[in-house]
Amino acid sequence: MTAIVNIKTGEFSFSVQGSIEVVELNTPEGYMAVEDPPEPNMYYQDGWVAMPDQPSPHFIFDYSIKQWIDPRSLDEIKAQKWAEIKSQRDRLEFGGFEFDGGIYDSDQVSQGRIMGAAVAGVDQVWTLKNNATVLLTAAQLQQLYQALQLHIAEVHARGRAARQAIYEADTREKVDAVTL
Repeated sequence: MTAIVNIKTGEFSFSVQGSIEVVELNTPEGYMAVEDPPEPNMYYQDGWVAMPDQPSPHFIFDYSIKQWIDPRSLDEIKAQKWAEIKSQRDRLEFGGFEFDGGIYDSDQVSQGRIMGAAVAGVDQVWTLKNNATVLLTAAQLQQLYQALQLHIAEVHARGRAARQAIYEADTREKVDAVTL
């Protein structure tokens, strides 16, 4: 196989298989025919050169400067960061919370069960996140519900603070520095 590469940038375009005449017929102006690259993710510059690792899926390789670049606008980067923060926020909210020395489930179904148990006003055996059980009094179930609400409020307060920091960021670096 023969690789067809851009003369100016060294970018691999396509491969051709055939005689010298077939290769010449399939080599457009501004391109040259060379041996296929020995491995993927290479460019041609007086021989095949391996590209550096891609920093993230958002980066594309700029063959003219031989570097990975992030072509997204600051607004696009902010939107992506906010989506990541929201996902982290949801994992925290629904990933469990601590109450009275135990870790309790806090997914949507568990939140409904905790609310129902707190309203019912009767003692109950409760299953923890690790499947251990505890007997909770009606008063403890109300405290469990309050702890759940505080957990949710704290997670969402962190999310709002992160959202504000993203909104106020005026550089990519400042957006990247925002954490939940």
